[in-house]
Amino acid sequence: MAKPVYITNGQDRLSEKLRVGDILINTNTFSPSHCGIVTDATAPNSYMITHARRKGMITEGFLNWADEADMFRMKPGLSTEEAEAVALVALEIAKSATYGKARAVFQSTFSSHKVGKGLEARLEKYRERLQEHQGVVKNVYCSDLVVLSYQLACGVTTKDGKIATKDFVYQGERMFIRLDSKHCWPSTLRTYLMADRDWEYLGLYRPKPT
Repeated sequence: MAKPVYITNGQDRLSEKLRVGDILINTNTFSPSHCGIVTDATAPNSYMITHARRKGMITEGFLNWADEADMFRMKPGLSTEEAEAVALVALEIAKSATYGKARAVFQSTFSSHKVGKGLEARLEKYRERLQEHQGVVKNVYCSDLVVLSYQLACGVTTKDGKIATKDFVYQGERMFIRLDSKHCWPSTLRTYLMADRDWEYLGLYRPKPT
């Protein structure tokens, strides 16, 4: 198990710097928690996190993350192209989506998070919207955004910071998170990442005590 990670006095003390695509999931499972994804790590100590909150889609500095969180990364690590695809998809979703309170409460609570035909049909619809540069999805919540970013990244290519789609979303790629994002709490995503051999637990983020 990795040692806890602390961020204090605005100084990054991570033993290994964060990378694009890393996932943060708050440890409080009774809220029912919250999660986000690193979408920019180009400048030291200025990582950007994209996440969906009730006040909207937010991309902000890592040190603004106010709650204790578990941190996860794909192993052996995303390639430059994979990381760019995940980040661009996350930002494209955030561009036009709004926070889906009903989607978070009802869909996640009363439906199965297992992958099925309904997910395949939705991903194809979202892929087509990416291709046409339309709004990808109208409403998302936090874990929905994170999971969709990885799943749709399996159906795109990137060039010069722009997205182009493939013919379909390939569910056999290692980046594909096998959860139905529409029905997936952050705590469900944490359980999945902890158990999946393609993911590594980086440690615990704790904000500076106030």
